[in-house]
Amino acid sequence: MNKRKLWSLVILCLLVFGCPTSVFAGTFEETSLGWRYRKDDGNYARSEWVLDQGIYYYLDGNGIMMADTTTPDGYLVGADGSWVTEKQVTGAYVRTPYDNQPYYYDPDWRRYIFDEETDYAWVSDHRVLAAVRGILSGSELSEADKAVYDELEKFLTGFDYGASDYEKAKRVYEEITGRAVYHEGKYVQADDEVHSILIAGTGKCVGFARTYKLFANAVGLKCGFREDGAHMWNSVYVNGKAMAIDASTVGTSADFYLGRMKAACPYCGHENTFGNRVTEQPCTGCGTQIMNPKYN
Repeated sequence: MNKRKLWSLVILCLLVFGCPTSVFAGTFEETSLGWRYRKDDGNYARSEWVLDQGIYYYLDGNGIMMADTTTPDGYLVGADGSWVTEKQVTGAYVRTPYDNQPYYYDPDWRRYIFDEETDYAWVSDHRVLAAVRGILSGSELSEADKAVYDELEKFLTGFDYGASDYEKAKRVYEEITGRAVYHEGKYVQADDEVHSILIAGTGKCVGFARTYKLFANAVGLKCGFREDGAHMWNSVYVNGKAMAIDASTVGTSADFYLGRMKAACPYCGHENTFGNRVTEQPCTGCGTQIMNPKYN
């Protein structure tokens, strides 16, 4: 392509898409800190865009290619550093493997439904998840939801989506319990909000349960709520099995919940639940000592 045609294409791109200004000639070099871009004059690109083989990339102030984030001038770049043109219009921050999963909008409930079995609870953060999936623009969120959205996107940046369900569920648990503590004082409405868990670092069981579901759904896990009238926790699906998990409890770990094993008593058929480190225990149905099949 001659220079005249190339510049015509660039001008058209600027008019239609609002592309960032860039340099055009050079070579990428991989270093221990990340990818750098040496321009044709021998200098490394810093705080600027480059166009390489038809794709835009941004180099930060240290000359390292940015990835899975928003550039200082407000554009989105994916895990490979490329400008995310297809998501720019909807405001998505990072791309996930679940962006194109089926969903529908229920006009009666006025909410986005991603999983009919778990999304009809009375508490829902469907708009934040819709923004994560690129269905809604982040600009359409309320101020509180936008703050939640930003924190969730930070968590998703660089997330290992190839991890097992167990590791994903554990990672979400550790993220939430590592940044919030249970509010022991008098109840206030904010205690039930994800915003309080992520921004204020405190809340009660409903807030913790909502936060866990939102984060779990964002990393591709099926997750619902459980409640007994006085308390709420979650049911997260690990390899197709629902596992109870409670991010609001003190002094526990993800392994305590996710490592539990259910098994029927071979003598009376009663289903027993074994703790993560329990090798054997009396059947709660007939009292016979039975082994945890996890350790057989």
